[in-house]
Amino acid sequence: MLSKSGPRRCKKDGVSPNVRRKMLNVLPFFWRPKDAVSSLADLPISGQSARINDVSVSIAGQAAGKHPLLVMELTGGKIIGDLRLAATENDIVIGGLQALFSCEKPAGHYLLKRRRFRLPRHHAGTALLLGASNSDNYYHWLIDSLPRWKLLQAAGWRDYDFVLLHSQPRAFQEETLDWLGVPAAKRLRCSKNFIHQFDQLVVPAMPFPPEEVSPWACAWLRSLLPVKPDGPEKIFLSRRGAGRRQLVNEAELQTALAAQGFVSIQPETLSVAEQAHFLSAARCVVAPHGAGLTNLVFSPPGAFLLELFHPQHKNHCYKNIAQAAGHRYASLDGQAIPHADAGRLDYSVDIPAVLQLIEQNSRGE
Repeated sequence: MLSKSGPRRCKKDGVSPNVRRKMLNVLPFFWRPKDAVSSLADLPISGQSARINDVSVSIAGQAAGKHPLLVMELTGGKIIGDLRLAATENDIVIGGLQALFSCEKPAGHYLLKRRRFRLPRHHAGTALLLGASNSDNYYHWLIDSLPRWKLLQAAGWRDYDFVLLHSQPRAFQEETLDWLGVPAAKRLRCSKNFIHQFDQLVVPAMPFPPEEVSPWACAWLRSLLPVKPDGPEKIFLSRRGAGRRQLVNEAELQTALAAQGFVSIQPETLSVAEQAHFLSAARCVVAPHGAGLTNLVFSPPGAFLLELFHPQHKNHCYKNIAQAAGHRYASLDGQAIPHADAGRLDYSVDIPAVLQLIEQNSRGE
């Protein structure tokens, strides 16, 4: 006897035909790449689908050979998600960009092994990729993302419909985009839930390898906001507004430094222009490791940086900025402070040791 709802249909593998039909309808939106290449230079060029412009010499001169500065125009190019990946029209992911940067074997990267539901969205016109995948961070915006504009300009891109940015808007992004003259109406923030495809996608390579920076970028960033060097000569950059890596004896350190003529500032409370102004005449900067140290690019060559580290959290990105900008550098490891949340990485520093390193610098030792 038939039920009132009609004849029952057989299930295959426990899945009803209606459910299976719905699965088949959405399956194309679970995106996976067809292939991956290590860099722009390794991308197979077929017909007029892609064109590469090498702007290395025009930007970095004779020092350009170590890290080629390439700009590629992709017909039908795609941005996958929140600036995580750049891909060709036929879904070949390009290493040397975004989240795959520095990956030795891009095809094995974990991001390329996942299927994620993403809706395709086509945009008519030309898009310039500016933001790196982590460009909601101040350091990665100023160092990894913003210098790509110089590559785009060197390649001759003056007319465009979109500039592609991270989904998370930040005031420092908007401020510096105003410096570049990018109209607000052309700033497109890419969502993780979409595959954004464009008639033409213009993709600049990352300007340097991870944690590195070149002198040309420091000089270019300084040129964006010419300021009269009339800030304080001795600066302490505070991290008290940060949620982790707190310097627990910061108040005592600030008191000791104030007696030596240091002015304390909290970078995240200031605009980029204000931060640049404060660092414009700095001759000595003391700071816990943090994104505020990116502002060293605005200091005149010859400044001295003393960077304070948690013993389990160290990298060389600000040492590399100091070297590229022509500054002198020293560092001091602190002592870890136990905390219920081990991820906080709170620490203290030896204040007499800090003052001794400053004194040695003043004597030229």
